[in-house]
Amino acid sequence: MRFRSTAVLLALAAALVTGCATSPTPAPASPTAIPNLPTEASPAVTPAATTPPPSAAPSSSPEVTPNPVGFAFAAEDVLAYYASVGYACSDARPSTEAVGYAVRTCQLVDKAGRTLTVGFVTDPAGALGNAFASVQAVEGEDVLDPVDALDPLSGYLGAMLGSDRADAPVEWLAGHLGDTYAETSEGGLRIATYTASAEDHATIYVELASRAYLEAPRPSGG
Repeated sequence: MRFRSTAVLLALAAALVTGCATSPTPAPASPTAIPNLPTEASPAVTPAATTPPPSAAPSSSPEVTPNPVGFAFAAEDVLAYYASVGYACSDARPSTEAVGYAVRTCQLVDKAGRTLTVGFVTDPAGALGNAFASVQAVEGEDVLDPVDALDPLSGYLGAMLGSDRADAPVEWLAGHLGDTYAETSEGGLRIATYTASAEDHATIYVELASRAYLEAPRPSGG
């Protein structure tokens, strides 16, 4: 199990690097009508300060093949990766968007003072149904420059899709970062990027959702 964990972390690191390395310069935002947005990303953990990643893992480990459709890796593996590079992670809490699902979020404040958040929404069996990430501008900054969100959000796409499947979605993301709302799909997942509202562009999000999650009933009063 330790060897598998090491292999998964190495695969995730490679996917993150690939997502960041292939990111083109984002195009200017083009506002569109904004739908009802999910609220899973509400902060539930105190962000950690930036810390350096741990020393490199052993060079040899079993090969890990990402899933060819849906989410490439298990939620616990991706969460473990982010925790290993300094993110502070919350305990699980019930989803406010889908009955039976649970949410965990992890946060980090980068060197520039921006708050980076990643989240994982799992079904009762522990399978990922929804995943999201966001970058929040530093205090007093009304609009987050999409360039400042590109690396962490494209890296997150790489972690969720795997390096072999991330290239086209990352290119799409770069062209829509800062949009009020835009969506595409890949491998059975809906991928969306959006801002908090049409007027609030201080935080930029990316989200991936499975059909099962999107069709799940909402909690009473949700």
